[in-house]
Amino acid sequence: MKRSAALLGMFLSAALLLSACGAPGGAPSGGEEATFHLKLAGIKSEDDPATQAMKVFAEEVNANSGGSITVEVYPNSVLGTSNDLLSGMTDGTVEMMYNTLSCYAWMSGAERFNAVSAPFIWQDNDELQAFLDSEACQTWFEEAADTSGVRCLMARGELPPRQLTANRPVASAEDFVGLKIRTAESPLVQETMKRLGAQPVVIALNDLYMALRQGTADAQENNFMTVATSSFYEVQDYFMQTDYIRDVSAIFISDAVWDAMSADQQEVLRAAAEKAVETEETLIAEQMEDVMAVLRENMTEVEVDVASIQDKLGSAVYEEFDAAGELWPTGTIDTILAFKQSYES
Repeated sequence: MKRSAALLGMFLSAALLLSACGAPGGAPSGGEEATFHLKLAGIKSEDDPATQAMKVFAEEVNANSGGSITVEVYPNSVLGTSNDLLSGMTDGTVEMMYNTLSCYAWMSGAERFNAVSAPFIWQDNDELQAFLDSEACQTWFEEAADTSGVRCLMARGELPPRQLTANRPVASAEDFVGLKIRTAESPLVQETMKRLGAQPVVIALNDLYMALRQGTADAQENNFMTVATSSFYEVQDYFMQTDYIRDVSAIFISDAVWDAMSADQQEVLRAAAEKAVETEETLIAEQMEDVMAVLRENMTEVEVDVASIQDKLGSAVYEEFDAAGELWPTGTIDTILAFKQSYES
């Protein structure tokens, strides 16, 4: 049995390398670099900032790799959903994916990153980024790459956090009591809202506008760009900046392909990835000015006492999920809370 498993692993690794290299026999020999043709896939539309960032990544790599690496971009889910692309990096269907860090936790071996997307856990993006850059989290990244077969090449760049809109003002933790709120279909998010006294309901995004109009839900949580593009301001009166779930841009690569590259080639990819996520962050910031103008013209902004929400939740909800070990390995939250205590002091 062990011999069969080992042979299967060797076969899959060989298949990945053959799909990535420019031609059979492209693996390094005699100190020469292999050549790679990489498919970089994403799920966003052509004009989305994420797709523009993918194009920047490809341009940078194609221009600076000396011809040893070429990148071709496939946006708009043409190569599959996020789950398809994550699994595709382990079976040779695709070599790279551009998405958000939160989706990494969907892979077996990367579950710790579920906790990184926990509601109300980060004070701001700087704190989140500092944790991602910490020694503890870098160890998580390495362990996830080894276990899942997918490496997170870059996790950086502020994305619009998930926020709140409602048909009544929500200014503090007490205002959540009795609120029927459409939330992400996540056990942790659902339980968080219940702890605040709200009544979470699951509604598909394409049904949400009508549900808000008909009163099936009193409130919903999405980033403000989605609120504007989905015209939720027509069926909601108030918007609240809670920043309750934070995320960053992320570029993923097959770990087998990464390991087959030279140190110089890996550095080219790192530099291109950094420029790509900076591009997306800049484009989003530019668009957010128009988004906020639309919301302020059509809705009433309510200042939220986020500290009251964090105080009411405490750390109990995270610690209970941590103890259960179902969403992430037990002890994960302890690492995050220890970092936060050190960061804040």
